Amino acid sequence: MSERPSGKQNWQKRQNTSFGPHFRIETGNPQMGLNGTITYDLFAQTESGDKSTVGMSNGGIYHIYNDQCIEMIGGQEDQSGGVNIQIVSKNGDVWITAEKNGEVKIRGKNIVIDADEDIDLVAGNNITMDAKNRILLKSNVADCDALRGNLTPRDVTFMGQVFKNAAGGTDVTDMIPTGGGLKLSDSLDTIEGRLGDKIGSLAEKVSANSGAIQSGLEQATSGLSDALSNLGGS
Repeated sequence: MSERPSGKQNWQKRQNTSFGPHFRIETGNPQMGLNGTITYDLFAQTESGDKSTVGMSNGGIYHIYNDQCIEMIGGQEDQSGGVNIQIVSKNGDVWITAEKNGEVKIRGKNIVIDADEDIDLVAGNNITMDAKNRILLKSNVADCDALRGNLTPRDVTFMGQVFKNAAGGTDVTDMIPTGGGLKLSDSLDTIEGRLGDKIGSLAEKVSANSGAIQSGLEQATSGLSDALSNLGGS
């Protein structure tokens, strides 16, 4: 934020009390910051030059700045087992951000994530869940939309029905995209180009199993015309 002209700055309200070379208290600094002028600040500096600032701006933001680590420890003498550190936002969000390739770690005996509505997990690469006993999913509807992998839907899907009789086991059937993400109208070259080197020459493998695939296609579509003709019932 640009600074105001000196004539608009009331330096008479500023108070600066020093307690030696390592600590001072300042109030009423008229210089404009990101959230207005400074209501008060507590400044500290170590022998090595590390600095910390605790204070409040005129716009209402309470800030804590520190050159090194910030520790919050509670409950040292509390034997009740209750809540010792609580962070509450009355109106608004709570953000925790680790910059410079840092990690955010949450560790405890039990961890509960409770949302009134949705929980979204978004990863730029992988999401790994490692349970020593069991992973339990409970839902009215559970979907898996994947191109490959042992969780991909198989013979319950249209593509799974088409390729279920193809020979070669994992060489062919495990590489057929029976999940979502690809359209039936896509050509083999298009599918192979999108899946890349992971599946090798898909067109050759499919060509070698053309008879089995044709049989599966006939079986998969055999009841389709009857189902369509019966739409609306009789």
